Amino acid sequence: MRAAPARFIVVGLAGFAIQIAALALLTSLGWGWLPATIVAVEAAIVHNYIWHRSFTWADRRGSFIRFNASTALTSVAGNVMLMAFFVQFLHLPVVAANALAVGIMSLANFIIADRWVFVLILLLAASPVEAAPSADSLVAWNQYVAATEARLTTAQSRSITRMPAGNTIDIGPATISDWEGSVFIPRVTLDTLLYRLQNPGTPPPQDDVVASHVISRNADTLHLYIRLVRRAIVTVTYDTEHDMTFQRLTPATASARSVATRIEEVGGGDKGFLWRLNSYWFYEQTAGGVAVSVRSLTLSRDVPVLVKPLAARIVPRVARESMMRTLEALRAYLSRS
Repeated sequence: MRAAPARFIVVGLAGFAIQIAALALLTSLGWGWLPATIVAVEAAIVHNYIWHRSFTWADRRGSFIRFNASTALTSVAGNVMLMAFFVQFLHLPVVAANALAVGIMSLANFIIADRWVFVLILLLAASPVEAAPSADSLVAWNQYVAATEARLTTAQSRSITRMPAGNTIDIGPATISDWEGSVFIPRVTLDTLLYRLQNPGTPPPQDDVVASHVISRNADTLHLYIRLVRRAIVTVTYDTEHDMTFQRLTPATASARSVATRIEEVGGGDKGFLWRLNSYWFYEQTAGGVAVSVRSLTLSRDVPVLVKPLAARIVPRVARESMMRTLEALRAYLSRS
């Protein structure tokens, strides 16, 4: 979410204040600088985890064990080593030494993260990729799409609002991403929602859509042009065309199916980040509004083995945030009077 960076900074500053306060308190009680530093840093880690979990990224599941383990080396060990140098060799006051250590470790953490992402970009850009998915990849994609569409029964209710969730399926030289999420649009009827989606028929204003227009329409079918921006490891812009078909299932429910019929990377070439794109929408009238859910399937290139562990952490985050932007844009658009 857009607010995450600001919230991250606020939580980090509060954690820093707690660490300094704990260190000052413990040393005033006669603790040595080493145990006091370890306890103070751990107090800041616990604080940061609690607030990141409930405030910065309230929509995501977290693990304190993973969070603590991932920050132990840089936060605890780094602080202790720097504190040893500042206190024992430079003879700085303990609190001042810790403030300086925190500043250096924050810079080091940023540089490490920034370099990892930079390395990932270089490896993705340098690794060879086919200009189009292989025949085997297309067979696997078509089978997955068919199985997914068979499970999307019209009788299934999807009215429970939930945050985006999904997974990535490795099919050899390609990857299928399967994500779904939902949102509740208050104070709108299903008839009004369907009318506004089909008239004018272009996507609601959102960061991922640079331009769009309706190429043709026929009853409940739209053929759309969309200039689409995908921000993942790198930012790539595509000229795309989509066939979107709306279907009224019952007086209280409807669905829509969107299939990309053309995907061309702007500027030439093909980095393989988006080869296919399908989305399936379900709309249900409920008390007070309409519940909207979406299932999104994409086909893209595989990533090099060397960077798969890092990509496995970055790509789901990007997919989740992209879907959240889409759902929030839809709610904002349809909630306007």
